[in-house]
Amino acid sequence: MGGSRELRLRLMILERYPSLREFSRRADIPYSTLMTVLERGISGAGFDLVMRICRELGVTAEEVG
Repeated sequence: MGGSRELRLRLMILERYPSLREFSRRADIPYSTLMTVLERGISGAGFDLVMRICRELGVTAEEVG
């Protein structure tokens, strides 16, 4: 299960978007992929995916992790 980084990421998303599903749609990330990252940990996610999440949120990777 994800830890504090994943909780922080979830909160960052929900501060800016009405739902996780809306964020996944706007970031062009499959919802199931986003949920896997949030549940199992961002450290297992690929670089491109992490960068896509960061770009959509307007943050750096350091701010997420």
